[in-house]
Amino acid sequence: MTIGEKYKELAHALAPTGEGEAEARTILAHVCGCDFGSLYLRFLDTWTSDAQTDSIVQQRLDGMPLAYILGVKPFYGREFSVDSRVLIPRYDSECVVERAVALADADNARTALDLCCGSGCLGITLLLESGIEELYLSDISAEALDVARANARKHNISSTCHFIESDLLDRVDAHVDIILCNPPYISEADYRALDAQMRDHEPALALLAANDGYAFYQRLIPQLGAHLNPGGCVVLETGDTQAETVAGMLAGANFIDVGQGCDIVGRPRFVWGRLP
Repeated sequence: MTIGEKYKELAHALAPTGEGEAEARTILAHVCGCDFGSLYLRFLDTWTSDAQTDSIVQQRLDGMPLAYILGVKPFYGREFSVDSRVLIPRYDSECVVERAVALADADNARTALDLCCGSGCLGITLLLESGIEELYLSDISAEALDVARANARKHNISSTCHFIESDLLDRVDAHVDIILCNPPYISEADYRALDAQMRDHEPALALLAANDGYAFYQRLIPQLGAHLNPGGCVVLETGDTQAETVAGMLAGANFIDVGQGCDIVGRPRFVWGRLP
């Protein structure tokens, strides 16, 4: 059997996931230790039977998210370590970083805070893509912070990072130029309707929010001004029905230049604002 034939076999076996071809490519690239482009060049090479591959496929068919099985997930062109202690980074969130990078560069920002950081993918990407020189990463979960630390080491930026175990801003003393945050924003009703893969495996602590999904915005936004430098900016991820309401909260907290943005498929996904 060739690697190309193994790819077809895996794609067929993984068809029930709804992403059989994409997941077959991801698994084979992982097992072969190469990227997708190199994988295609090896399709005529002989496949060596690997029990690891069978185990990965079975775990995936049992409902385990592929990122947790492999222990990694690409985000903004880089690979981040992930496990069940943190949410899996998603392409939906790349637009949040893209906006934060644009604001940071326009303002010559040098310090940033990633709240509810989870794996650290937002803050670490912001630092690597912009002129940010000092990054604070905060999460209520000590276990999530361990994953963020591992990713800071992975991307060789540990010396520029500070890690804070805190419920939102409760234990954060830093004053920064930009804050970005992907808080829990899923209501209890929406949580019950989530895909089982997310609901059964990803940490509910990072997903669920009271008050129809707005509880964390209601707590966080009034506190932001005390942690931003004059003229500082905030970028907040939102659910696709929440952006207008959260933007109104920012305006009500005296933020200016408030705006909203969409993800790659055009769904409202984030808001931003600036201190006067």
